[in-house]
Amino acid sequence: MTYDVVGLGQCCVDYLGVVGQYPDINEKEEVRDLTVQGGGPVATAMVTLSRLGARTAFIGKISDDYFGDLIKESLTSEFVNIDNIVVEKGKRSQFAFIAIEKETGKRTIFWSEATVTPLRPDEVNRNLISTARVLHLDGLMKDCSLEAAKCARDAGVTVVVDAGSMREGSLELIKMSDYFIASEDFARQYYNGNNPKAAAMELLEVGARAVIVTLGEKGSISVSKKSYFYQPAFKVKAVDTTGCGDVFHGAFIFGLLQRWDLNNTMRFASATAALKCRKVGGRTAIPDFREVEVFLEEENI
Repeated sequence: MTYDVVGLGQCCVDYLGVVGQYPDINEKEEVRDLTVQGGGPVATAMVTLSRLGARTAFIGKISDDYFGDLIKESLTSEFVNIDNIVVEKGKRSQFAFIAIEKETGKRTIFWSEATVTPLRPDEVNRNLISTARVLHLDGLMKDCSLEAAKCARDAGVTVVVDAGSMREGSLELIKMSDYFIASEDFARQYYNGNNPKAAAMELLEVGARAVIVTLGEKGSISVSKKSYFYQPAFKVKAVDTTGCGDVFHGAFIFGLLQRWDLNNTMRFASATAALKCRKVGGRTAIPDFREVEVFLEEENI
């Protein structure tokens, strides 16, 4: 079976709870609405794509522990293929504790790194990648990300990169990407200043077809050789912003699959990410395609 999108990257388990306010050291705060669900940038993007109607597969590495079992179930329950997840026995899969402020929906994340070894290039299914329409990467495992990107480029597969922060190999991935989606933090680190448009213009020269910078509640921008576009964020009551960027990436890729122009793709991705914020958890309120359609129709009215 072939897939519309193959994602390669990090996956984890998130423990999330709502607090009235974040406590100071040596203070206590009650946690409400505790929930446990799968997380990780690329994994959540694959869930988003699956809910929107795309065929997706995920490549990553976990252990045979309790967290690993939760990760697998969180993907298979969303019809994301996990045949190419590598399981390294006797280690620990990644997990995180996330405290969400009730009034703002903003979150504080405590995470524990997995003890499994990084995914190796020889553990990546090249045939799976070469037969997909899009490859999505987070660059968190440098060597296998670069190998996967090279495989995709050789096969004419579109490469989309999620760049949350500057790390080793980031600039090499820009050169091999078609769409490079950077966070505001990445843009600031790269450009050494608070000018997302200038950062995007410089990143564009490195090699991508288009550079997108997500700006949280301020929206997002895209820069290509032909155009510059600013997409304001949609106004919703934010209960939790966890996974908002990951959902944006998945919805952006869905727009690419539909062959929409960059402006419409950005608008769709922004709306999908906004709707995600309605409930606690990075995946709980990810909408299906019809929900996003209705939301955008109401916004036009």
